[in-house]
Amino acid sequence: MLNRNVLLLLTVLLYGLSGSVVEAQPAPSSPVLADIQPSPARQQELRRMLAHDCGSCHGLRLTGGLGPAIHAEAVQQMPQAAIAATIYHGRPGTPMPAWKSMITAAEADWLAAYMQRPPAPKQELATQEHRP
Repeated sequence: MLNRNVLLLLTVLLYGLSGSVVEAQPAPSSPVLADIQPSPARQQELRRMLAHDCGSCHGLRLTGGLGPAIHAEAVQQMPQAAIAATIYHGRPGTPMPAWKSMITAAEADWLAAYMQRPPAPKQELATQEHRP
């Protein structure tokens, strides 16, 4: 029989990995999200961080891994402030770390807004050769 601490730990881990519940945490900054735009160079760094650092747990295509899927479709219905708060504060009791030592609250807001943007339409590959 599992002891109570092991059951509690498993419950917390399953809760954290499910991604189905977003903790209500205060927004890192103002209620107007993504009003402050990082510089283009910083935006590039944040996009790289999302792809590489976040992708190490959420999958390289952000479709899920250790953590839940966080691609645009998966986070579209989540409150933007909750996403920003999760990025900035992490999720205590789960493997999701706080990123506040690496980014500002305004950058967490911008990143949350960026994550919810639908992906740019893919350019169709030329499937037909030009034939006279």
